[in-house]
Amino acid sequence: MRSGDDARNVQGLIEKLQDPQQVVRLHAATVLGTLGDAAAAAVPVLVAMLEAGDVHDRRLAALTLGEIGPAAEQAIPTLCDAVDDEDEGVVELAVSALEAIDPTDVDEEAA
Repeated sequence: MRSGDDARNVQGLIEKLQDPQQVVRLHAATVLGTLGDAAAAAVPVLVAMLEAGDVHDRRLAALTLGEIGPAAEQAIPTLCDAVDDEDEGVVELAVSALEAIDPTDVDEEAA
């Protein structure tokens, strides 16, 4: 696939993250998570999901941000807030995402 095609595909997946049907959002996030750095353009939408979504969307956003990895660095402040989420699953996924995005920062905080 050429990079132009990749960008269009990522943009299409980003649009699907905002679909009213949860199963569509789930599939889009799953594919984005497999793209790693190439999915960096999705980070702002995932951050919005983590901030304002229902519990399923918050979990999905945290998981996907972790799968994107270091390219999701701009999500760190929101993920830090999510560590205090009322849902234990969101908390666990946010911690895992923070470790995947910047493992050195997590190691330094633990020391």
